[in-house]
Amino acid sequence: MDIIKEVTGYQRPKIDVQDIKVENELITDLQETAEVFNNYFTFKKDKDNMYKIQNRLNNVKTRNCCSYQNGIHPPSSFVFKTFSTKEISSIIISIKTKYTCGYDWISTKLLKVSSNYITSPLTYICNKVILSGIFPDRLKYSIVKPALKKGDRTKPTNYRPISLLTSFSKVLEKALYSRLTEYLYNNKLLVENQYGFWKGLTSDDAIFKLINEILDTLNKKMKTGSVFCDLQKAFDTVNHKLLLDKLQYYGITGKAKTLLESYLQNRYQRVQISN
Repeated sequence: MDIIKEVTGYQRPKIDVQDIKVENELITDLQETAEVFNNYFTFKKDKDNMYKIQNRLNNVKTRNCCSYQNGIHPPSSFVFKTFSTKEISSIIISIKTKYTCGYDWISTKLLKVSSNYITSPLTYICNKVILSGIFPDRLKYSIVKPALKKGDRTKPTNYRPISLLTSFSKVLEKALYSRLTEYLYNNKLLVENQYGFWKGLTSDDAIFKLINEILDTLNKKMKTGSVFCDLQKAFDTVNHKLLLDKLQYYGITGKAKTLLESYLQNRYQRVQISN
């Protein structure tokens, strides 16, 4: 996608939200517009249906929610290892330098500039989180910016949310991610077709494999077909109980599971509309 944009010279125009239609009524007040997006992005209208689906899934008694892995169990349980200042410093360096910031007004640019002074206390905070098994509520706050993705700019459904997290939250999440992925890779708990999640396997590799298999089939004069599924608000509909059950099956228990459960609970997001 980046290559196509570079070749075609495509640049998405920056368009601020002005007018939004709700049930054929045009809303121009910025506060009301923000509330419309807040209701839409936080899934308020569909929460009842979502909860009904989740409750049905929670009540389904299956022999094993991870049976597709052929009953593979990791040799040992996962335990979060504490972080060193060197690791946290490397994570800060790896974060993209941006001037945008969350509600705390601390950008990743400022984070990197002050890294020599805050790496040590930030390391202490990260280690305190994994030892206590509690993800700080203040790091769950995010400002949401609506970004037009296609079509009529007056329809809320044509926008996607961009969450502006705090820079400290990004550091902590990347730190936890590094420990979890290391455990998953070492125990080979991810299927090989999870392109974009395995190291060295990007979405470009998935496209290459698809095209290669289609061409190979056509060369053999065989019929070929494919089915593509696009899930709307896919991450919003993830069943957290089922996810945590799978993680427990894979050996993520105790304080590690408690921490991830704490991380998933009570996410705070608020839409902000610019003038």
